Amino acid sequence: MSDAPARKSRFGYRPAPAQKQVALKLVKIEVWSAIKAGFFVTVAAGIATVVGFFALWFVVGQIGLFASLNSLLSGVFGDGGVDIEQELSLPRVMSFATTLAIVNVILGTALTGLYAMIFNVIGKITGGIAIRFTNN
Repeated sequence: MSDAPARKSRFGYRPAPAQKQVALKLVKIEVWSAIKAGFFVTVAAGIATVVGFFALWFVVGQIGLFASLNSLLSGVFGDGGVDIEQELSLPRVMSFATTLAIVNVILGTALTGLYAMIFNVIGKITGGIAIRFTNN
């Protein structure tokens, strides 16, 4: 008799099957699939970047940091200093964040495909990554 717990079936009690392990090797990643997945991940990161920049700009504006920096800079450099509120206005910050997000999407998607190709070359040389699965 095995140590596995018994299970009830239509025909009475029977011992539970032993756990089965399956070993698989990941030796190749489809480049096009990696590019598609990388695109969606970088688009999500781009959206988070734009929302994060807006939230940061809003919080800094609400706590009065721009006004404090303006008064500090006018005290140090005189009245001919830089107006921080004008330089870091919402349209400028959002255009920078959007540009950064677009560059991130383009470069991140391209690098995802490149990483998949590099993994495929390494997988051919080393035989891939061994992964084990069990049924519970």
